[in-house]
Amino acid sequence: MAGKKDKVLILLTALGMAGFFLLPLVEVKPNRIVSGEKLLALEYLGAFGALIIVGWAIFMALSLYGIKRKNELISMVGIVMAAGIIFLIPTGARDILEVGANPRVSFSSGLYIQILSLYIILSTYLPRAGWSRRLKAAMGIGAILIMGSLVSIGYFDDLSLIKEYGVRKGQFYNNLYIHGVLTFGSVLAGALMAIPLGYLAYSRKKLEGRIMVPLSIIETIPSLSLFGILLVPLSGLGQLPFFRAIGVSGIGWAPAFVALTLYTLLPIGRNTLTGFHSIDKNVVEAARGMGMSRWQILKKIEIPLAFPVIFTGIRIAFIQTIGGAVLAGLVGGGGMGSFVFLGLAEASPDLILLGVIPIVFFTVVLDYSLKEFEKYVRRVVYD
Repeated sequence: MAGKKDKVLILLTALGMAGFFLLPLVEVKPNRIVSGEKLLALEYLGAFGALIIVGWAIFMALSLYGIKRKNELISMVGIVMAAGIIFLIPTGARDILEVGANPRVSFSSGLYIQILSLYIILSTYLPRAGWSRRLKAAMGIGAILIMGSLVSIGYFDDLSLIKEYGVRKGQFYNNLYIHGVLTFGSVLAGALMAIPLGYLAYSRKKLEGRIMVPLSIIETIPSLSLFGILLVPLSGLGQLPFFRAIGVSGIGWAPAFVALTLYTLLPIGRNTLTGFHSIDKNVVEAARGMGMSRWQILKKIEIPLAFPVIFTGIRIAFIQTIGGAVLAGLVGGGGMGSFVFLGLAEASPDLILLGVIPIVFFTVVLDYSLKEFEKYVRRVVYD
């Protein structure tokens, strides 16, 4: 039945179809160094490409005509298409003639455009689908398990990305561990400093500007400039026996950790201030009238009521820091940024992806998990 046109879906579908028909899907290379031949989706997938065309055609039809359970159908088609593209890429690689001693298949712009379009479509319409949270969570966990199983049995071994992973497997997990430690450590350190600062700005009005303005200034300093500012003091600190023993110096993990911690102060501190300001003053006055001390009011009234907003700041800091930790690779701090900058130096897109894909994956998973926990906390506190 005809209805109001879905302009968002039309735009995303047109973008995906342009990626399919006009831009190369993959680049087939004889080895890691030499440039190869870029192939369109139909050239690479052959008859299997028709399956992807059908998916984009369904999206276009759904964007022009309104039907019942539209969100569920769009979500289902999007999931099938994403899975189809992932499963078909290795199939096309195995069907290509041998092009060298160590042939590789690298992703190209057409694939990126289609994956981006599908991601936006799913992130837009999947939350609107009338499926239970448990079903959505089960689908996500199932997709992760299936992907992990396919990687473990060598299904994707012909892809250049997996070959890069195989060569640097030990380094990959070491950098992933460092990236996680930098992220969680800096957010924890930032929370321990920013929450008291936010409460101090709330409890003493005269100090609000003196606290929040410097935190805002820190946030505006470019990362590379901040690394330069930290170089001299950390180098001097590294001359002391204790700090030298734990590896503090002008380069390495220390400037990355300090910079990332400083960048978490504003979102956590600002949300702490906002959380305490959002508390109903009548509740505090009632507690004071019952004879509760200031410490009891803080512990039993103000902190529980402000915590959901404070946690929102912590979630924002986590998401910001996962991406920001990439810059640790510039100062020898390790992390997934090491692959990104090495890939840029060697003009290797697959090496860049080896660093970027885990960051994107964990950002999406962590953001979803923290949002769900945030909703749970709000229900417990406010209901």
